Amino acid sequence: MKILYIDPIFGISGDMVISALIDAGLPVYELTSMLKKIPLSLPSIEPEKRKQRIMEGTFLRIEDSDIHLSVKEMEHIIDTLEEKERIKKDASAMLKIICNAESEVHGISKDDLHLHELSHIDTLIDLLCIARGIEYFQINEVFCGPIPMGRGTIKTQHGIIPNPSPATVKILTGFDVLFVDESLELTTPTGATVIRHYVHERKSVPPFTIEKIGYGIGSYNTEKPDVLRIFIGKSDEPIYDEEIWVIESDIDDMDMEYVGAIADKIRQEGALDVLYFPVYMKKGRIGIRLSIIVTAYELNHIIDCVFLVTSTFGLRIKKEKRRILQREERVVTTTYGPVRVKYGYNCSGKAIKRHIEFEDIRRIADEKNIPYSFLLQALQKEI
Repeated sequence: MKILYIDPIFGISGDMVISALIDAGLPVYELTSMLKKIPLSLPSIEPEKRKQRIMEGTFLRIEDSDIHLSVKEMEHIIDTLEEKERIKKDASAMLKIICNAESEVHGISKDDLHLHELSHIDTLIDLLCIARGIEYFQINEVFCGPIPMGRGTIKTQHGIIPNPSPATVKILTGFDVLFVDESLELTTPTGATVIRHYVHERKSVPPFTIEKIGYGIGSYNTEKPDVLRIFIGKSDEPIYDEEIWVIESDIDDMDMEYVGAIADKIRQEGALDVLYFPVYMKKGRIGIRLSIIVTAYELNHIIDCVFLVTSTFGLRIKKEKRRILQREERVVTTTYGPVRVKYGYNCSGKAIKRHIEFEDIRRIADEKNIPYSFLLQALQKEI
């Protein structure tokens, strides 16, 4: 099992994560070749070796740029980028975390959201490059030490705000943080987003063999080195148990034709899965039980969503554990055209399951006027 351990003792930002990944062996051309696919005149990125106090690492120099993008523009660029699905999925998920936090902090809808500093092209570069680095090293799980927070205030386009920023605090709710007497933004919203997306609610990092170490240098020049350290290694311990929350409600006063649309809406809002099935309720009435699986981060948001879109006046909430296989999605070329295939790996890294994406089967079958079952059997045999 491939592990990334983030050691943010002096702080963490998006560009520091990229720098640390490069320092650990991520080739720069892996990033530049990806960024060239974006139809914009992007600023250049150049890593350089730097020394801060007694520590040496990699600093990422990003050329100045005045490109600012809306949320929809960034979403479109990520969605249409010709890259691996894992990279696009991770970058999209991180952008969603930032948008959700900013939306809640400022009390405005995501459609009306303007990210100010985070709308700069650097944010898009950070999210895509970090996702590319995680994919390049084939990281299965990410762990993180206590996250440092500075004190005082920060000057932003919103004006003077507390340090850490409200968005950073919102993103890191539920994580271990450490406040230190430094008037610096030690943890940025993008750095917090990396932790929120990749570090799941799990036990502490298991024993692992260190294979690579990376030091990412930041831009602060203080008595302490502005350095992020990462470790990449292998562990033989099974670490796929994760905590999830289950939200349930029994409903008997809704028109059933709306239930499917409501389930789709809840999934779109961030639920891991939504099930509904018939149950017998008091006085012999037939109702439906709505069962929703969510992460801790999405819990309160999904609760609000369920109350908004259903007729229920109450919910049952419980914490459970689930065990999942490591998953990888590949685009496989077949005689019928490219199809997406999801592979499942056990703890020893052996592929034990395979699933062909149904949407691709339906698309090809409809185009070629082939029965779905016939095409599925043909693809299974060929792949």
